[in-house]
This record gives sequence, structure tokens and C-alpha cells, in this order.
Amino acid sequence: MSVNFHELIEGFHNFKESYLLKEHEFFDRLAHGQSPKTLVIACCDSRADPAILMGCRPGDLFVVRSIAALVPGADHAGDPDAVLAAVEYGVKHLDVDHIIVMGHSNCGGIHGALFPKKS
Repeated sequence: MSVNFHELIEGFHNFKESYLLKEHEFFDRLAHGQSPKTLVIACCDSRADPAILMGCRPGDLFVVRSIAALVPGADHAGDPDAVLAAVEYGVKHLDVDHIIVMGHSNCGGIHGALFPKKS
């Protein structure tokens, strides 16, 4: 169930025509800033989209995705890491109230970590 590049472009045009124009006031408000109250750290898996699974609209969640929803430990706090940077931004600048780490079953990232391929 893969989408080719042209279908992605067509999907964006459909979004603009059927959703963006109908909800223009909502998106105008979002254009001025975001204030989500929940940060979600989720797996990169294309089948597990937090916004869809939780029934959220644009602006409801601040989402960072990493392989297997992994979060580096506190001993890596000085390292440049996108997940830690997103968490810090969500907490310090967006003032999120909740942080959810959302894993899922049959995660390829976890499987790959537990059973690495032989080189």
C-alpha cells in the first residue's frame, strides 16, 4: 500500500481544496502559532500515526518520531539529538502538560535492535 510521488502531490491539492479552504479560519489561527498541550514521542512506522490514532486535529499534538519511539537517556543530555531537542522545546517553549511515549506491537525497530542482521 505505497503511494507514489504524484499521488502525494495530488493528495496535497485535494487537502487544499477540500479541507484547507473549508476550514480557513481554523488554519489562519494555526498560522499564528501553536499551543498543543501534549507532546507525543512516537515510532517512525508509517502505520502508526499518533494524530490519526488519537483522533486529533492539526495543532492538537506536538509530535516527534524516532525509530521504535526511542528516547535517549539523561546521560546523553549534552548530545545533539533531535528527540531530546523536541522534548526540551515542547516543555520549555510550548509548555506542554503531558508527554506520551507511543510504541506499538510488531515494531521493526525493536526487532532490529534485538535481532540485528549479520554483516
